[in-house]
Amino acid sequence: MRPSSPVALLILGLVLTVGPGCGTPPARRGGANVPLETVTSAYRAYERGDCDEIVRSARDASLEDWPAHEARASFQLVEGFCAERKGDVERAREAYRQLLREAPLSFAADDARERLRVLRLRENDPDYDEWVTDARIRALEGSTDRAPLERPPASYPPLAQLAGVGGYAVVEFGVTPGGDTDAPVVVDSEPPLLFDGVALRAVRGWRYAADSKGTQSERQAIRLVFRPEDAEQPDLDATTAPVSN
Repeated sequence: MRPSSPVALLILGLVLTVGPGCGTPPARRGGANVPLETVTSAYRAYERGDCDEIVRSARDASLEDWPAHEARASFQLVEGFCAERKGDVERAREAYRQLLREAPLSFAADDARERLRVLRLRENDPDYDEWVTDARIRALEGSTDRAPLERPPASYPPLAQLAGVGGYAVVEFGVTPGGDTDAPVVVDSEPPLLFDGVALRAVRGWRYAADSKGTQSERQAIRLVFRPEDAEQPDLDATTAPVSN
């Protein structure tokens, strides 16, 4: 949901790096063996912007024969990302919804929900893209001294980490008088979309000091950096175990 009225942005003069302690999903035992190299190769291709390679890999990998697990869900997620980047919104929705049907408990499912939410906003609000553009401009201005109280780190997408793919997401957001974050939106990310969901979920959970005047804080922005070498190693069992209901 976007703010009801425009407010000035003050960009937070800080870059947060996702490092040790940024958890991956808990292990779920008993999964089938999965060709993880197929999935990690797809993530590395996505990092290069080579969605054609991902399409070829999906055609050759017989994904429909894989059980519902994190690796398969993550591959489907990247397929949805590629469809979005190519402007095929309906194909992207189909990929995300299929992922949610088949593996609703997966880490990738949370990102699929985030993408479906953004696509609904774009469909229902003709001014949404303009608002995001304005937020991107505001993110280049100013600084703020609003004191953070609690800022849990973003989780690293497990298959992206396993593939050694890093990047960043810049999130622009407001802070309510009580200190909750308000209407966070990703205004820049690299690779596109890959870290958007985890960045948004992290920022939604942050808390700031209450405003002494009881007014809405200025909008601000923060850049979250994801470096696979700085994070804990992902649990391989969690990527190959069942994640459906």
